[in-house]
Amino acid sequence: MVFLDVSQIDRRVRNEVTTRGLFLVSPEENDRDFYVFVCTDPNPDDCGFTRVGHVVGTGSSGDFCRPYVMDGRRTEPAVSLTMLRGIFRSWEDGIKAVLHAYDTWT
Repeated sequence: MVFLDVSQIDRRVRNEVTTRGLFLVSPEENDRDFYVFVCTDPNPDDCGFTRVGHVVGTGSSGDFCRPYVMDGRRTEPAVSLTMLRGIFRSWEDGIKAVLHAYDTWT
């Protein structure tokens, strides 16, 4: 099981998440990649339904982060995940990209 201790993420970025009324959740996964979900609810068992975006850290240490965000412009029931352009070298940069998209689409 792999997960990231979200308290390791820079406090300023965690504060940006909190200011929006959102939470960072890293559920345990049977994978070599790390996932940090940006959610409207802190429950890791419900993050699939409350997720507004997430960042995937590839590899065992999360060296490269790919952010995804829920496509808020869609109105049909199956909301899609849209990959944001770019690969980020830090969790903080990936999370800020998700927050920027969230601000733009909400």
